[in-house]
Amino acid sequence: MNSPSVSIILVNLNGVHHFEKLFESLRGVDYPEELLEIVVVDNASVDGSVNWLDKEAPDARCIQCRQNHGFAGGVNVGVEASSGEILVFLNTDMRVESGWLRELVAPIISGEADCTSSMTLSWNGQVVNFGGSAMNFHGIGWQVGMGDSDIERYKKPADTLFACGGSMAIRRVVYEDAGRFDDDFFAYYEDVDLGFRLWVLGYRILYVPQSLAYHHHMSTSRRIDVHKIRLLQMRNPLWLIYKNYEESVLHHVLPAAMLVHQKRMSYVLALDDGGYRIDARDARGRGRLHEIFLKLRANKRSVGIPPPAKADMLAMNDFTMMMDAMAAKRRDIQGRRRRPDSEILTLFRIPFWAVEEAPEFSHMIRALMDTFHLDEIFGTSEVVVDPRIASDR
Repeated sequence: MNSPSVSIILVNLNGVHHFEKLFESLRGVDYPEELLEIVVVDNASVDGSVNWLDKEAPDARCIQCRQNHGFAGGVNVGVEASSGEILVFLNTDMRVESGWLRELVAPIISGEADCTSSMTLSWNGQVVNFGGSAMNFHGIGWQVGMGDSDIERYKKPADTLFACGGSMAIRRVVYEDAGRFDDDFFAYYEDVDLGFRLWVLGYRILYVPQSLAYHHHMSTSRRIDVHKIRLLQMRNPLWLIYKNYEESVLHHVLPAAMLVHQKRMSYVLALDDGGYRIDARDARGRGRLHEIFLKLRANKRSVGIPPPAKADMLAMNDFTMMMDAMAAKRRDIQGRRRRPDSEILTLFRIPFWAVEEAPEFSHMIRALMDTFHLDEIFGTSEVVVDPRIASDR
């Protein structure tokens, strides 16, 4: 069987300090050189990345952007500039084994899968970074095996809900047919969204542990303000569940997801209900003058909003403001559905993962499960507090 042409697409934002190890490993990849191209999309870096590429990696094609398109948009810019039959997306803070690419594309070439994802280990190779994927009902994705030193447990190929965007391969025609990464996501959960969508459209995603990469986890994200990341991480899961669940499931899941969002926001707000409870036991009448005093004090009271809570509010605002655009995407996806959710939900593995540690949060998840009959939809009633224990079974 002839090997197909492959385009490796790298999206870079001020990652020049990773380039030496990255390109050293890419030059050792076991794949026909004449069938391989490397496309680097630079998201307006200011650290000399483009100069380094010009001097040290002239074999790579660099697309220099005037603005940061995020990971999703950056990948799509690279796809436009590439020509390979198979598209491979790789983070710049990676290094790969020589057989990484050959093993990654093999199931696609054989027709066993339409999209694949590598096993990813920590930079020192001592713990798992990605050993498969999982997700809870309101769209929070999880990298199976994260932090586990028992690497052998994750060396079996398996169907997986989504391919990690940090090291994945997909046939170009499949990527285009599925609608690519959603540019509106900018970054975070665009790979979860694509994975869910691929299964809905009848495609198959395979986790391929024989394909091995090493990752400097969160090396880019840790340089960005946490509340900016939080906005994306709160908004994008809502978008992906709205777009991808079939109608009968969405009617149960979406209201529950909204309530989860509100509860998570309440934690970062550290809500103090003093002075807001007319139904409180001590809210007895104390005379007209006292009532006037309370009203004046309430009118002057300023309520400060912590940045994480404001990020949550903006996430919900984005969700509502973009409803028309997301509804159009939803209609397209659902109109082309080839597989029912009942055949996909088992891939979630941890549908009732309680992402906040407070015991009351787990209690709320159980209440939502009962109220919206989510246990009947997902075929389980297990509330998971630690996804590391549950998702790698």
